[in-house]
Amino acid sequence: FDLYLGVDENVKVTREQISRKMDDVLLAGIPSPNRRTTFAYKLKVENHKGTKIKVLLFEAMPVSENERVKVKISDPGLPPAQKDWKDRKGVWLWELPLGPNAKQEIPYSFFVEHPRDMRVDGI
Repeated sequence: FDLYLGVDENVKVTREQISRKMDDVLLAGIPSPNRRTTFAYKLKVENHKGTKIKVLLFEAMPVSENERVKVKISDPGLPPAQKDWKDRKGVWLWELPLGPNAKQEIPYSFFVEHPRDMRVDGI
């Protein structure tokens, strides 16, 4: 059975935003009707223990709930074990076996495209 005893100081998980780029696509000098913002992130898991561990890493990926907003997630550096974990839309799961003093990095990126005149919160 699983037993949670609190935070393990010997396992470190970080999420770093690598880049954020807003594209104003121009067609013959005229702005396109859409705006695209591209994000790149890196997840890093470090095992500072002297023994092998298994880490279950969950990440919430963006999901559009508006048909005018498009979200496209590129293939991550390491495919997840499961997308939409337990039918939770946008929740990805990685199962990472890490040896003693090992680390694993997972880069991924996505873009959000929406009409230029539309305000999208969180971007």
